[in-house]
Amino acid sequence: MSEARLNVTSARHQPLNCLLSLKVGSTFLRNLIYVLDHNETYSQVEKEFPTGLRNRELTKAELAQEVSFYVVRDPVMRFFSLYFDKVVGKPENHFEWIIEKLKAHRVFHEGPDLSLSQHRDNCMSLLGFLRVRVRGRTKAPINPHWNKQIIRVAKAIEFGLHPLMLENLETQLLQIADGRIEGLERAAKMVKSRNRSPRPLPPEDILTREMHEKICALYPEDIQLYDLVKTGWEVLGRPPEIKI
Repeated sequence: MSEARLNVTSARHQPLNCLLSLKVGSTFLRNLIYVLDHNETYSQVEKEFPTGLRNRELTKAELAQEVSFYVVRDPVMRFFSLYFDKVVGKPENHFEWIIEKLKAHRVFHEGPDLSLSQHRDNCMSLLGFLRVRVRGRTKAPINPHWNKQIIRVAKAIEFGLHPLMLENLETQLLQIADGRIEGLERAAKMVKSRNRSPRPLPPEDILTREMHEKICALYPEDIQLYDLVKTGWEVLGRPPEIKI
């Protein structure tokens, strides 16, 4: 029987491997790897999005010999990233089909200058839409933009990759790299953007107790995972060992 392997995104010339999850720093990491590979930033007219990155299938032992990691994000902030990016952000980034469904079946406000209450209405409608999708009440596969993080990273946990937090990604990555990735600090500074959509209002202002409860109900495993990783880093000062 052949040894189990995990598919990861890797730098071509440096011992760096990561498991990418959408809405969890994936654009930043793609750009970072491109800089490490080419010593220059990747740019297009409209936005940065490197293609043709190197994917490898590595064993647990091979991953342990290199700098191998996955990233977790606060599920509340991940939800707002989806909302700002795909629902009310730049029109070219919109998921128009979601907007049409929200307009047809729920309360939804359009326009560049929405009030706080209108943003709250939109977020509650989006949460209702996600509740149907995430709980598998439709035949369509769950979109990776809003699928549970744990679904994506379960294998990474099994293979022993280091857990990093999105909000401290550069600092924690430098720590676990421990000088093994040539030019990493310089590459991180060269990546000019995390591709974050404009925020017309701070998420903390929009968030209500009811909204928070609904996000927690949608993503309980992700909440637990994020808390374990966050607490582990705060207590240990290094990536904790996570088991599921």
